[in-house]
Amino acid sequence: MSQIIGIKNLNHYYQEGKNQKQILFGIDLQIEPKEVVILTGASGSGKTTLLSLIGCMRSVQEGSLKVLTHELKGANEIQRMQIRRRIGYVFQHFNLLDFMTVEQNVMVSLELQENFSHLQARNQSREILTAVGLGQHLDAYPRDLSGGQKQRVAIARALVHRPRLLLADEPTSALDRQTGREVTELMTRLAKEQGSAVLIVTHDSRIFSASDRIVRMEDGKLDIDYQGQLSIALPTLTDKQLFELIPQLKMLTFPPGEIVIRQGELADKFYILIEGEVEVIQELPNSKSKLLKTLGPNTYFGEIGLLQETKRTATVRATTDAAVKVLVIERYDFYQMVVTSKMTHALLNYQAIKSLLIRKFKTSYYKSMTN
Repeated sequence: MSQIIGIKNLNHYYQEGKNQKQILFGIDLQIEPKEVVILTGASGSGKTTLLSLIGCMRSVQEGSLKVLTHELKGANEIQRMQIRRRIGYVFQHFNLLDFMTVEQNVMVSLELQENFSHLQARNQSREILTAVGLGQHLDAYPRDLSGGQKQRVAIARALVHRPRLLLADEPTSALDRQTGREVTELMTRLAKEQGSAVLIVTHDSRIFSASDRIVRMEDGKLDIDYQGQLSIALPTLTDKQLFELIPQLKMLTFPPGEIVIRQGELADKFYILIEGEVEVIQELPNSKSKLLKTLGPNTYFGEIGLLQETKRTATVRATTDAAVKVLVIERYDFYQMVVTSKMTHALLNYQAIKSLLIRKFKTSYYKSMTN
């Protein structure tokens, strides 16, 4: 599938009187179909500016910004409007029309599209409202709904025309913890089912686990949010433990097909997968090998050899589709982490035992099939 968002060396400026102030500095970002990316950062860091550029609300000044394969640098207002019709938007304050029913609020989004009859708009609106759990509230008005229900209407309105890209600006800011998680998980699940990519701007760390990747904007520059990524992969670490661990992290990139760790080598590092996918392979006698599993973002590997203080029990390599990025924790820092966090130690031990049992079962099955 084609990349949904492709940004290279994007710069943006605001005019302040006679002076020009740079807001975005050399932004690089790629988002793939079905990928959920969270953009976080302090107020005034440039998040909203970047979101408005991706959403075709502003003109691109410098660099390259491609949305749905269309280059926005040099695009005129009509061209940007055509792309906007293929994007779904979820706003911070719902932006529902109080004088319209729930069904009408969703239908109006389709009536702005081309080639949609009234009947098609009604049927498609009812279908998505049923999917978000509001099939029994078609004739209700926004004033009759709770905050969570209003956000579900907003999600339905954003997804009803099946956009390739969904942009959400602080979608949980007006919701309590439980409702915020529920609507975020609903939004990302439905978007992925449609094959859409999702970009969420938020300060809400409670919904980080709903993402595939977290990036952080700071002073107009984009980087990986290390603390957010760690908290997803290792949710048992406290904020203090995360803060202490971050300076010890290293980021490594491996090209497609390259081996990250090799079976039989000394276990000296722990890996957290940030981007891409890796294959876990067991080397067998007679130069044969067996694929044990494929891991995606926010998973980890390398813990078995470290916990057992032995050699690697399997080979891990990047898939041939794309490069992978991993956060690396050295052996000493790994041991410090499990000593200071008993819950993390227990979690890693459980996952290691589970992996070894599955591996043992698969090996026995493989031998029985080859004998």
